[in-house]
Amino acid sequence: MSAHDEPLSPLTPHLGAVLHNITLSAAPDDATLDALRAALANHLVVVVKGQQLSAAELRDFVAHFGPLFRHHRDAGVLLADGLPEVLEMRKEPDGVRLFGGSDWHADVTFQKPAAYLSVLQSVIVPPVGGDTAFASTIAAFSALSPGMQDLLRGLEAVHSYDGPGQPEREGLTAVHPVVRRHPETDAEGIYLNRMFATRFAGMTEDESRHLIDFLDRHMSRPEFTCRVGWQAGQVVMWDNRFTLHYPINDFTGQRRLLLRCTALEA
Repeated sequence: MSAHDEPLSPLTPHLGAVLHNITLSAAPDDATLDALRAALANHLVVVVKGQQLSAAELRDFVAHFGPLFRHHRDAGVLLADGLPEVLEMRKEPDGVRLFGGSDWHADVTFQKPAAYLSVLQSVIVPPVGGDTAFASTIAAFSALSPGMQDLLRGLEAVHSYDGPGQPEREGLTAVHPVVRRHPETDAEGIYLNRMFATRFAGMTEDESRHLIDFLDRHMSRPEFTCRVGWQAGQVVMWDNRFTLHYPINDFTGQRRLLLRCTALEA
C-alpha cells in the first residue's frame, strides 16, 4: 500500500501532516471542510499538494474558516489582484528581504480577534530552498516544568504590530493570555512570539525580555518543529493559535511568489 492510499501522512509525531486525495476549491463541500478541520486540530499544520487556487478563489476558500483579515496599507505590503484579504509574498532574484521576517512568529497576534488560520498557496517556487519551518507551541508547553507552566498561565502579553522598542499604536496592539487551551483537543499551548510580543502586561520590556527570549528559544527547539518544502501548486494551512513559523531565506538569486490569506477567530 502506498502512502497516498492513506488519507493523511504525518510529518512528525507532534506536528504537520500531508493530506492526500483532496481538491480545494472556492466552494468546498462539507466532507472536505470536515477533513481539513480534523487534520488541523490533530496536526496543526496541513499540506495539500496539486492545487491551483487563484487569489480570489483562495480568499473565498479561506472565508469558510472565519472572518477574513484585511491587510492595512504599509510599506512592503503587496495585495494580490488588489484584494485586501490576499497578501502577495514575493521575492525577486535580485531581492534580499523575504516577506515574513526573520523571527519565529505567528500571524496577526497584534489585534483582537487575532488570526486563527493562515493559508499559503504557492505560485512560483525556486528549484530548491525556501522551506518554511513550523513549531508546535503545544509540544513546547507540555515539555516545561509544572512550575513554569503555572507561572505562564498567570501571565498576559502585549502584542504590537511594530514590535519591541516601538510605540504601541492603538488598533495595532492587543493583550492576550500567554497560555491558550485548544477548543477541540483541550491541549494547552504557549501564545507568544518575539516578532509581536513586546512585554508582559504590567511589566516593562526590560523586565520581560529574558523570559520572552527563553520561551522563543524553547518553542523553536528541533523536537517541536517540522519543515515544509515547497512545490508549485501547493497549499499549506496552519493554526496560528498553537504554532509559530519561520520562512527560510536560502534561495538567493531565485524568484518566489506565494499568496497568503488569513481567517480570524470568530
